[in-house]
Amino acid sequence: MKHRARKREAKKTRTDPSANRAEALRPWYLGATVALLVATPLIPSEAPATGTSIGLVMAWLVLLFAAAASNATAGRPAIRFRSVDAALLVFLALHTLSALVMAQYGQPRQTLNMLWHWIGLGAAFFLLRHLLRTAAESRALVVVMIALAVCLSMHGYYQYFYDLPKTRRIYEANPDKALREAGIVAPEGSVERAQFESRLSSTEPIATFSLTNSLAGLLAPWLLCAVGIGLMSRKGNKRRHQVQIAAVLSALLLAGCLVLTKSRAAYLATIVGLTFLGVYGRRTGWRPGWKTLTSAGAVVTMLFLIGVLLGAIDLKVLTESSKSLSYRVQYWQATRAMIADYPLFGCGPGNFQQYYPAYKLPEASETIADPHNFLFEIWATSGSLACIAFVAIVVCFVIVMLRARNGEQLEASAPEEQDLGNVRAVYWGALGSGPLGFGCGLIVQHAPDVAIFLVGFPVAAIIIAMWHWWVVDGRLEVVPLTSALLVLLVNLLVAGGISFAGVSLTLWIVIAVVLNQRPELQDRWVCRRPAAAAIALATLCLVGGFWYSTYNPVLNVGGALLQARTLLATQRIPDADKQLRLATAADPYSFQPWDELARLRHQIWMNQPNSRGEAVFREAIGELVARHPRSEGIQRECGHWFLDAFRQTGDPRYLEETLLHYQAASELYPNYNLGQAQLAWTLHLLEKAAAKGVAAEALRLDALNPHVEQKLAVQRVYDHAVATEGQPAVPGDLTAEQLMLELRK
Repeated sequence: MKHRARKREAKKTRTDPSANRAEALRPWYLGATVALLVATPLIPSEAPATGTSIGLVMAWLVLLFAAAASNATAGRPAIRFRSVDAALLVFLALHTLSALVMAQYGQPRQTLNMLWHWIGLGAAFFLLRHLLRTAAESRALVVVMIALAVCLSMHGYYQYFYDLPKTRRIYEANPDKALREAGIVAPEGSVERAQFESRLSSTEPIATFSLTNSLAGLLAPWLLCAVGIGLMSRKGNKRRHQVQIAAVLSALLLAGCLVLTKSRAAYLATIVGLTFLGVYGRRTGWRPGWKTLTSAGAVVTMLFLIGVLLGAIDLKVLTESSKSLSYRVQYWQATRAMIADYPLFGCGPGNFQQYYPAYKLPEASETIADPHNFLFEIWATSGSLACIAFVAIVVCFVIVMLRARNGEQLEASAPEEQDLGNVRAVYWGALGSGPLGFGCGLIVQHAPDVAIFLVGFPVAAIIIAMWHWWVVDGRLEVVPLTSALLVLLVNLLVAGGISFAGVSLTLWIVIAVVLNQRPELQDRWVCRRPAAAAIALATLCLVGGFWYSTYNPVLNVGGALLQARTLLATQRIPDADKQLRLATAADPYSFQPWDELARLRHQIWMNQPNSRGEAVFREAIGELVARHPRSEGIQRECGHWFLDAFRQTGDPRYLEETLLHYQAASELYPNYNLGQAQLAWTLHLLEKAAAKGVAAEALRLDALNPHVEQKLAVQRVYDHAVATEGQPAVPGDLTAEQLMLELRK
């Protein structure tokens, strides 16, 4: 009955001009979707709250509107909608509600950026659900993603063997010149220089990402997918050996770069995925015999030994695993306390790093941007209901899969000749991802490294060509995709990164592919034309809302700030001040132009102390604090500025204001040893008895901090000016620890 119904629907489609037009446009939409999927990891995605993804989000929303409008004008508008789709819509609604409620209490620009970033991810998923229809298209998409991972691996090899050693040699030849060219102020012996040199000595590749864990988080799932497809290639298939050769080559390239990342979370996730493949990847008539197990063990051992010989794996990597886990436990303990204080709406998307210092443990190593666990991240930023909705997405997917567990391979209902029709659109989309990624990167001043196009794309093209026979005549099994999903979820549980589009898109791709291609899950709801038109109108509203609230303001601010910095570099101070004022008007939610304007006006005021200079400076810091009320860094910087004013003029009013800002900073970051030391010193300057107790607290926090580079013994409080006659003495050459010991007496 279902087969006859499909034939009747297909016949009606052939005689319906509007349906034919919609189907004729589908390859274009599909190719554009693939281009965006591949372009996403080409741009650093670890800081979506800063607006690095706005070009991609605009492209996703415009494409979603185009597809929705095309569907609305079709003869029989239809959508794919199951419990997973409903759960995702509920999550996005709750995530949006959290953003709207909490934006006023955090940094509204970052909240809006993160809000639209997640809506863009949702648009990507719904486009895949609507456009990806045949088994060959799904296989082609999987191959393109494996090739993308190989492309990034080649970029990682380039960095490891050529680019990073070259950068270290340049720095060693002339450290001061290298720092100047990088725009870094780090005198010899300073903590800043030590931190820079520590980063420079790191050998882990990052490819197009900002963090090596992000690269590993993308490589590991597609490594398992390639291994699973190769292991489960059917006997009797005339192309079986070609598929296995493609799988082995892809897996070796991916595994080698994965080893170089030294990502313990990815190592653990890969082991879990391989175990899953070993247990569930078997079928009747085939078992992993001793030869297979021995060969796999030999390959793993060989890669491990190569990593040791190259220095990519050393004793430190293995022995510090417990330390890495202890750091994560510290992050999770602090995040748990944050959740307890903001259970309903969370702290707001994009605001985790601003709220975290208030909960950071004294012994924790750093002020993190996310809790390194995807459930904690969603729970802490979007609230309990949103976290439940996100878990419901995974649960609904698992339930759907269990109900459809009778079959193992993913097949389409279309005949084979139709099944192959749009594969070329997937390939062309992958090819177009290069210029698309470059253009989207230029919009946010993060253009991809040209090296990836020279060393990565050619190898990726070869990989696609090697896999093509599997795309044409292969079978996509459930197990390899499930193993990839399992690896990704394990990695996200330990390393985090659910909001990093370059990493998390794998989740939405795998879910969409599985839901679309199982025969029993291919139901498409025929909806009335008014409903389809309403959906298209809603997507158009999304495009307009994004343009008005985020895309246009962020681009305008970026351009204005770039011009202002150019003017500052040429000492055109009045013009730079005017340009920064224009930047503040371009985006009423952004703190960045006010931050730069406050710095400039403080400099002008200190050069020419007068009432007008003070007034415009106070205006700038007032607007700055209003737009970023939970930034302890901004409060501390304001304290520094007023301390400078006190040293410059001797007016005690400025010292009182210094105290207010340092107290605010300490409330936002209570367990910061240097922050307490700075507060103690200011209390001492004001001759307040509380200085002794605060100094003791600074020393107590310092004793709890095990990180040598963060000790008070290697840091100094801020008060570098020369005291004028009648003012209290400055710390001089005393370290913060020595100064606190003196104050505690």
